Amino acid sequence: MNYLIKVLITASILIFSFSQTFSQKNGDTVIANNIKNLKLKVYYFHSEIRCNTCLSIEKCIRKTLDSLFQNQLETGVIDFYLLNAEKQENAMIVKKFDAYGSTLVLAEYLNGKEGKFEDITNWAFKKIYSPSVFIKEFSEKINALIK
Repeated sequence: MNYLIKVLITASILIFSFSQTFSQKNGDTVIANNIKNLKLKVYYFHSEIRCNTCLSIEKCIRKTLDSLFQNQLETGVIDFYLLNAEKQENAMIVKKFDAYGSTLVLAEYLNGKEGKFEDITNWAFKKIYSPSVFIKEFSEKINALIK
């Protein structure tokens, strides 16, 4: 009987730890500055429970934006949105981009109006295992859209 109780307690602790590790702890991130200057919105949707790969993609997105596009973020040329796809308040934008779980979308803007957008989720999952390649190619994609 004691053995069963120890196993149940250990399993409960592991499940709780796992859920805490892979859930969004802070609120969603939205950096929106100036629609007049806006050329690109970067959307990264995620689920409530997140795997290491999904967290790595977010980390590389942030690293790319923070290290190579800080000025464009500050001046409103680029906006970054990190959104929980499972929250009801994000339902309309999730539907608009057909987002599910981890989804990475680049949406072009011209004169304050949205143009075409591209879902690059599959690309992100292929490239994330080489973060330096991810960052290099992601920055090239961004540069091509904000010319």
